[in-house]
Amino acid sequence: MASDALAQSSTLTQEPIVPYIISFKTSIDYHLVSKFEGKILQEYQNIPAVVVEISESNVLNLKNSSSQVEFIEPDLKINVVSDVNSLPEPHLMSKVTSQPLILSESTSTQTIPWGIEKVNALEVQKKGFTGKNIKIGIIDSGVDYTHDDLYVTGGISFVKGSPDYMDDFGHGTAVAGIIGAKNNSIGVVGAAPDSQLFAIKVLDSKGDGYVSDVVSGIDWSIKSNMNIVNLSLTTTTDSKTLKKAVKEAYRKGVLLISAAGNIGFNEGDTITYPAAYKEVIAVGAINSRNERTFYSSSGKDLELMAPGASIYSTSPNDQYSMNLGTSMASPHVTGVAAQIWEATPHLKNKDIREILDNTATKMGEKASYGYGLIDALNALNYTKK
Repeated sequence: MASDALAQSSTLTQEPIVPYIISFKTSIDYHLVSKFEGKILQEYQNIPAVVVEISESNVLNLKNSSSQVEFIEPDLKINVVSDVNSLPEPHLMSKVTSQPLILSESTSTQTIPWGIEKVNALEVQKKGFTGKNIKIGIIDSGVDYTHDDLYVTGGISFVKGSPDYMDDFGHGTAVAGIIGAKNNSIGVVGAAPDSQLFAIKVLDSKGDGYVSDVVSGIDWSIKSNMNIVNLSLTTTTDSKTLKKAVKEAYRKGVLLISAAGNIGFNEGDTITYPAAYKEVIAVGAINSRNERTFYSSSGKDLELMAPGASIYSTSPNDQYSMNLGTSMASPHVTGVAAQIWEATPHLKNKDIREILDNTATKMGEKASYGYGLIDALNALNYTKK
């Protein structure tokens, strides 16, 4: 009986085993992880880091036992950028749209979304630049690859229990439509309709995920030679692992574009991560009246503005929906970047970024409007100088 009580007491006081990300300075030390009873869940090819299930005491012991450990941090949660369904005070939405907030319907004739016109993507399409041969990774909730208005070249899922990259939340499909909906006789048209779309699923059916999976998506994008990745997701916590991943992706030639965040109604610098990292283009949102939306995050790292209110785009099951938020602004910049990169395939990611910044239409102070509104036609003309 005494031994049974002792065993029960031991079970009750046993330390919880939770996921941590361990980053090494040069290479992964598998022996060290094993020595401290860590179970590796994920490892990365482009950064020397692993996701490990391990007890808190063993984390501390591991960290103090080797000079090769760069840092250890818990695996943080990350979400889609707050949109129409989760912004505070929904009655304020009337300030940015007079249309129904959620409009889902099949469209038998093609509609030109106002945002695609606003950024002059159509004018550049008329000149023959539609994003051909540009590979775009949509790191999001997946994409509905059966949608009649989308062509998805491929993809991968990092969501546990969801091996398929089919979108079961809807966010990634909306992002995909803004970037690359086909130029056909139905639905909508994207900024770069001939670009190659890759669905990289890191968010679940509720729009939630983990930094470790986003890093896996970035890691896969590097390995798969993506030209551009769109990151319409956010965390308010700075992750050293996420920062390390975007830095490596940028160094290896990937152009990273992210939603600035939808907490602009708060005071101070409200740019969220990964948009706040210097390697990433942070995109804020305007409405059709060229006004910065009240929710669009602002701060020193804001880089460009794009349409992000009353954005009509693709949604799962061959439907279309009205969306808003900086998560919808970011893919406008991604699509335009694809157009310009097609026109100038010899350029590097840093060059494309510089062109987009230099040719944006100035709108106001940098912290609120970045360099201004993205303009595809100005950017294309700039490349011909």
